[in-house]
Amino acid sequence: MLRATLRSLFARKLRLLLSALAVVLGVSFVAGTLVLTDTLNATFNSSFAAQTKNVAVAVRGINHVSTADTDDRALLPAALETTLKTKVDGVADAVGQVSGSARLIGPNGKLIEAGTAAPQGINWTGDRPTSAETIADGRAPKATDEIAVDKGTADRAKLRVGDHLYVITTGQQTKDPSERFTLVGTFRTGGQDSPSGAMVTAFWTPDAQRLLLTQPDTFTAIYLAAKPGVTQQALAAKVQASGVLPQGVEAITGTALAASHEDTVKQSLSFLSTMLLIFAGISLFVGAFIIFNTFTMLVAQRVRELALLRALGASRAQVRVSVQAEALLVGIVGSTIGLVAGVSLAHLLHAAMGAFGVVLPPGGTVFRARTAVVAYAVGVLVTSAAAVVPAYKAATVPPIAALRDTYTIPSRSLRTRAAAGVTGAALGAALVVYGLSKSGGAGLVGGGAVAIFLGIAALSPVVARPVTRVIGAGLPRLFGVTGRIGLQNAMRNPRRTSATASALMVGLALVSAFAIFGQSIKESVRVTVSDSLRADYFLNPTSTTDQINDSVAQTIAGLPGVAKNGVVPIRGGLITIDGIKGPVSVLAADPQAVASVFELRTTGGKLALGDGQIAMDEAQASRLHLAVGQPVHVTFGTTGAATLTLAATFTGSSALVKFLVSTSEWAKHTPSTADAMVLVKRAPGADPATVLAALQKVVEPFPNLLLTDQTGFVAQQEKTVDQLIGLVYVLLALAVIIALFGIVNTLALSVIERTREIGLLRAVGLRRGQMWLVIVLESVVIALFGATLGVGVGSFLGWALVSALKSQGITTFAYPVTTIAGVLIMGGILGVVAALAPALRAARMNVLHAISTT
Repeated sequence: MLRATLRSLFARKLRLLLSALAVVLGVSFVAGTLVLTDTLNATFNSSFAAQTKNVAVAVRGINHVSTADTDDRALLPAALETTLKTKVDGVADAVGQVSGSARLIGPNGKLIEAGTAAPQGINWTGDRPTSAETIADGRAPKATDEIAVDKGTADRAKLRVGDHLYVITTGQQTKDPSERFTLVGTFRTGGQDSPSGAMVTAFWTPDAQRLLLTQPDTFTAIYLAAKPGVTQQALAAKVQASGVLPQGVEAITGTALAASHEDTVKQSLSFLSTMLLIFAGISLFVGAFIIFNTFTMLVAQRVRELALLRALGASRAQVRVSVQAEALLVGIVGSTIGLVAGVSLAHLLHAAMGAFGVVLPPGGTVFRARTAVVAYAVGVLVTSAAAVVPAYKAATVPPIAALRDTYTIPSRSLRTRAAAGVTGAALGAALVVYGLSKSGGAGLVGGGAVAIFLGIAALSPVVARPVTRVIGAGLPRLFGVTGRIGLQNAMRNPRRTSATASALMVGLALVSAFAIFGQSIKESVRVTVSDSLRADYFLNPTSTTDQINDSVAQTIAGLPGVAKNGVVPIRGGLITIDGIKGPVSVLAADPQAVASVFELRTTGGKLALGDGQIAMDEAQASRLHLAVGQPVHVTFGTTGAATLTLAATFTGSSALVKFLVSTSEWAKHTPSTADAMVLVKRAPGADPATVLAALQKVVEPFPNLLLTDQTGFVAQQEKTVDQLIGLVYVLLALAVIIALFGIVNTLALSVIERTREIGLLRAVGLRRGQMWLVIVLESVVIALFGATLGVGVGSFLGWALVSALKSQGITTFAYPVTTIAGVLIMGGILGVVAALAPALRAARMNVLHAISTT
């Protein structure tokens, strides 16, 4: 039986390889994602270990809200450096560290790109025992107005020792937006040209404190070197027990410091890996439809062969195992090729990240045994599961069928499938709606989407004939007999048509859903800005890693043509509030100015907030059962727990502002004085062009800032949405390509199955070109059927997603008619492309040989 199985497999190797291709693409994405994330994690881990290898203990402020290294921590008094060195036994040296944000402007006057990693400014400590920095060229900065830059950045920007550069920092307290520095050297960190891929600028320590920090004579952390024989754990315990640490300050080992850096990177990479794995799962889900359809058709074509096996003594179980064994071998071959392709894909993704400006530290490819296990498990299980039903049908073929040319495997009534389809789709819709309304309901949403797709796939044979009849109604008029035959071929086997179309349905449904989602976001931004934001100009950093020096808002406030109290600098960050799970974002600004700009309407209390007070959206207050005047227990990242008084509740812009404190209250809980955004209103009667020119002059020295009016601000947000949706489209293209191969596979098998019929049509006068057109039109009808199902399902998913995120600012549902029409047109084009090879095979078929085929 094994020999018969292998012969059957190799006799149809081309068809099965087309099925295996779906497995290859899906598995390659799974394997590529795992290899990429493992490689990046190992690379960054090695980099962080090298950077902290000389640090025995790190003393730093505690962040009470987040463990991320990028979040604010309390600054340490400079005197603590000497105290730790002299009063804690086991400390060989204590080295104060200064860290902040610093951007470089090159000799050509242009901003030096830092990629996606946050640009860092540090104090030079390369001559101290805790440091990992070593000079590569030139020397270390030893006086004011001198800097050194990491060698990786210097090489990319073609900087040379002696160049004069300008530095922009958020901690700078002067109104001069930049200062001129001389590049005196380049350095490596832990042997790497660019530590963790970041752009790092090193200053003389007094300059670093003046430019990067908001308080004089402070450090962001203090690193300790241990005396010989003293372990990291022992020294950390001594520092904690010494009593010299101020409240809110911790001492952790150098190993724990490296692990903290690693956790931050892993959190950043988790989104990328999760997104890639989701799309890999979508691809495998689409591939399962193709594998199911392929094996169903192969079993239908092998009725006589299976009957002969039964007549020669093979049991039903042996036939079933034979078909499953074929699927198993296809899964193994597909998984093997996919695993190899996945490693190559990981290299491509790694290179693509570099092309998009993500500077990555060097490192070799990491391939773990877990990647191979997951790749084979996923590929084999998907293939084997997709072949279960065809294998069961194969086992039902009776031995007597070997004597009959016309025997076909009986099909069950479509009523059962219709009932199951309606039930599955309804249950899936309910899960999607419920999951989107529930915090952390991503699993329910995913499960609901799968249930919808399976339900529609089960239901589609019931509607296949009437829908395809409508889709292809014009073909007989346009193409005559050829069009009629193509339409009838698509309608002949509704199960096959629906199974082929279902694969395409999944990909195009997700394309439609994200098109609706993206259009709704853009329309919501447009409506919100025009209806709820009364600012005339918006000042934003060009990068999410940047902030705005507070001197900018102060300068703008004194410009002629700017309204009195018309400059609204906005700050804020993450806090936790008792009764709400997880951190929430709080906005810090002048409450009354914010109320004017965001059109907030007070529903209780007064928005003239003072210290120790907080205002919140009325819905949030109701959720927490709070009334004006009651205490609100919050936790700030830098200072920890605090009790504020609810001074006011408001409505009007809950998507933009949920929690609000005054700037002075926020300043008590964070060392940063930088603004995240600045909103500006013109004075009544002021000339817009004059005001804009004055603003541009203020912003001109800051190439890392972007000034826009309302129209420009909306366009900027739309561009960001388009980039995100564009990335999703690129990933979804994989699922669409797999579905395309599914149509090719089905048509190719269909041509083989109808060999004699094709010969007869040619014999009665159908020309080669007409035969080619018959197959193409059949493919177009099938593809348009799949596209129609996809648009229908995608429209529901898009509506549900937009409705669920109404509280997050997506307040307007927008249906992109042009894009959806494009999806349908794309379906037709895919049908033509998929039919090219099978149609050519049918057109070239020898008439006499085809007629003699049984």
